[in-house]
Amino acid sequence: MPPEFEEFELEYYDPEEFHREVVYVGVSSPEVVSRQEARDADKRAIETFGIPSILLMENAALAVVREVKEYAVFAIVCSPGSNGGDGLAIARHLCIMGKDVRVYIVGDPKKGSEDFKINLKIMSKLAPEVLNTINEENFDEFEHALKGCETCIDAIFGTGLNRPVEGIFKRVIEAINSLATHVIAIDIPSGLDCDTGEELGVAVRAAKTITFHRMKKGLDISPEYGGDVTVSYIGIPN
Repeated sequence: MPPEFEEFELEYYDPEEFHREVVYVGVSSPEVVSRQEARDADKRAIETFGIPSILLMENAALAVVREVKEYAVFAIVCSPGSNGGDGLAIARHLCIMGKDVRVYIVGDPKKGSEDFKINLKIMSKLAPEVLNTINEENFDEFEHALKGCETCIDAIFGTGLNRPVEGIFKRVIEAINSLATHVIAIDIPSGLDCDTGEELGVAVRAAKTITFHRMKKGLDISPEYGGDVTVSYIGIPN
């Protein structure tokens, strides 16, 4: 049976009427970075300074939780990559806080990054009942959850995406855009090219994006996809 949700009637995000606000939280630089520059900053933090990637993921999750704690009912959509690992860590904190959370994983969890697998293992012990894998057979349950949640968190693709979105991933993003009334994207809206701001076949249209360490070029170029932006400190050295 599909999970039961209270119905929320929120206004849909209208890019024609939207005026973007950019807020920097603990970040001193307004620098705008490319995909490679973002990747290099992560690599430098991990390899040069020895900061574990799972720690950066945890810091990112906490940064998001601070921004969304006012909401009560969540559908968190994750892929098996690092962005999805962020989503699982966010889900964990929201569950501990007593929020109503459903997690929907699109893609094969067995092919996930190590940090994704660590957070999935924790969630499997903490709140296994909230975990769902999206497939063709249960897609209507996912759509039901999108209609009923107060906030949908997009944790599917991150800044590394550089190919067209296809298959069930495309269908999931289309469903988010058509059914979710309030969407928050993690780091960058899924399907948006980090360098060009172009839609890679299809892209999430978010009311707000919480990005990490630095503003991303794609977000800066295409504000109609990212909505308001919070640039959050997660412990990456300058």
